[in-house]
Amino acid sequence: MRHASLALFALACSTEAETDEVCDTMCQELVMTCEYAAYPSYESCVQGCAFSRQEGGNVKREADCIAAAECDTFAIVDCEHQWGQDAATGDE
Repeated sequence: MRHASLALFALACSTEAETDEVCDTMCQELVMTCEYAAYPSYESCVQGCAFSRQEGGNVKREADCIAAAECDTFAIVDCEHQWGQDAATGDE
């Protein structure tokens, strides 16, 4: 049982670390490259990404979508609606 708990902990940590890397890449794109006004700072973007992940958003797919959007604000908003926490909760 102890080994199973350690394995689950290791899996959770690797998933979180992977998501943190995804959030980092996505926020660099949004804040540094696109200067996306919804995030006044890199830190606020990372917090938003972490919240989206907690609410069931698919941050990996959202990050890929945002990278493909090439700083087009309307496309970025579409990515957020399609893959962010709103998509997971069904909220508009």
